[in-house]
Amino acid sequence: MSALTLVHLTSVGPDKPLATVEFGPNLTVVYGASESGKSYIVEAIDYMLGATKLKPIREAEGYTHILLGLRTENGDVTTLCRELGGNKVDVFDTDIRTLPAAAPTHRLSVKHSPKADNNLSRHLLKILGVDGRRVLKSATQGQLRTLSFRDLAHLCVISDTRMADPRSPVLASGQNTAAPAEKSTFKLLLTGEDEAERPAGASDVEKKVGRGRIDLLNQLITETQSNLAIQVSEPELHAQLGRLEEALAAATAANGELVTQRFDLVGRGRALSSQATANRERAGELRTLLGRFGLLRQQYESDIDRLRMVAEAGSLLGYFFREGPCVFCGAALEHQQPDHQLAETEHLQVAVAAETRKTTDLHADLITTMEDLEEQLGQLEDEYAAFTTASSVLSTELRLLDERLTPLQGDAKALLTARSQIQTDMALHAQIQRLENMKATLSSVTPAPAPIGPDGIPAVDVADFESTVREVLTAWQVPGNNHVTYDQKTAEISVGDRPRSSRGRGMRSIIHAAFTVALARYTASRSLPHPGFVVLDSPLLTYREPDEDDIKIPYDVGAHFYRMLQDDFSAQVIIVENVDPPRDLSGQATLYPFHTPGAERLGFYPS
Repeated sequence: MSALTLVHLTSVGPDKPLATVEFGPNLTVVYGASESGKSYIVEAIDYMLGATKLKPIREAEGYTHILLGLRTENGDVTTLCRELGGNKVDVFDTDIRTLPAAAPTHRLSVKHSPKADNNLSRHLLKILGVDGRRVLKSATQGQLRTLSFRDLAHLCVISDTRMADPRSPVLASGQNTAAPAEKSTFKLLLTGEDEAERPAGASDVEKKVGRGRIDLLNQLITETQSNLAIQVSEPELHAQLGRLEEALAAATAANGELVTQRFDLVGRGRALSSQATANRERAGELRTLLGRFGLLRQQYESDIDRLRMVAEAGSLLGYFFREGPCVFCGAALEHQQPDHQLAETEHLQVAVAAETRKTTDLHADLITTMEDLEEQLGQLEDEYAAFTTASSVLSTELRLLDERLTPLQGDAKALLTARSQIQTDMALHAQIQRLENMKATLSSVTPAPAPIGPDGIPAVDVADFESTVREVLTAWQVPGNNHVTYDQKTAEISVGDRPRSSRGRGMRSIIHAAFTVALARYTASRSLPHPGFVVLDSPLLTYREPDEDDIKIPYDVGAHFYRMLQDDFSAQVIIVENVDPPRDLSGQATLYPFHTPGAERLGFYPS
């Protein structure tokens, strides 16, 4: 199925600065102080999707139109333009951020009509590929009507009042007359199937064919029943599955704690290994330097010995060769000055003494440097010994932890196998129920057509959706028993065997948010109908002060809430909240702080 992505919400007016919010493709968070226009954004989105009215606010004075950018799956951007207080929507096949001057591609009515194409509802439904789908209108008379986009909007755009409302997330209007259509819409999203027409009376030929089909269906039912591994009723299977889910959650929690400890030990071991490697590299460098400095030391000592020999030889030469040519410069006797030999001897001694001092100083500096390097090498050897000891201790701890992990992993595997078998049997029960339903429509004596009921979601689809909601609550680390059940008759959702309506405001809000997010994930994973985006107003605000009879929810639920939505790409999610999101949200989230310290803007509308 196709889906939509919200691109931007922009309010324009003559000589007014743009008021706009650009939505990210995955997660967008608008947060900040009250009375800054955050909830107005949610209401404006709903208004642009066909809501009848938008509550006026003082900051919007002078603004005349609202623009909503939509991106389809093929990447094309369409802009919806609606006048504040108007009942028409102009559609432009391009991205518009200013007061439009050109003629629109389409001019649509806000009110849904199944008999006309020129209305916003059918325009959006055609983009999603669900135009003409049928839902139940009346449970008593079995009447059907076509799907409206407003039926879908109630399940993806949730205001702050609806978030904590005790009513079921499915029953948005609160009116008994609308309940069949709302339940039927939810069924359409979970199954992708329209409501069926009431069967007409069959002819004689059709009756004969029907009897043959009934016999074949009876045979299929018997064969399917023989494939059941556990011969218990479907409610008992649900109960067993609930107990298994609880046991599996406990085993997973214990296993996860040990795995976290193991990751920590492995990380510390890698760090020690890296430090030891760096230690050995430095020690090798020091040994190389000491080797080279040793050779240099030998050279210096050899030079000093040679200089001493030169000094002694110069003295002897000057003493024994006073007559004749100069032994130092070779000058003939007639060219020599008086005491020439003595002067040359003194010059030699001075030069040798200077070179000796220089070489001796270099030798002394080298000795000092080598002693310092040897001291560093000794410290490195001590550190390496400590690294080796610590690594041995870590290896022992890791081995003991692996011994504790092995049986836990075996228990979890056994629980997963048992759960898989129960889910298989539940699917077989659902298949048997479908065959029974088919057989009921092929009765040899055609009864009077019975009213179509909305309570026809296959058990396997309900179970899969319940599991998806539980996965979302678990990912957010909501405390308590997160086993989820959905009652098709009342449309009530229960968590931990407690109906949502009996919970405090905090749990009602988070369960509603989990229901809405899970519905988007469920439909996306199965290519079922859904608008493709979720808008939630204040899903976390009430957690700060939960009701006394409610579960005390840890403050870090918000952090897990945002991180899970940031990493989940099944649908676009827009959050409006008073409390600040975690500071470490990655660049994949688009953040808009309103009227908070350091914020660039005071609200949706410019100050």
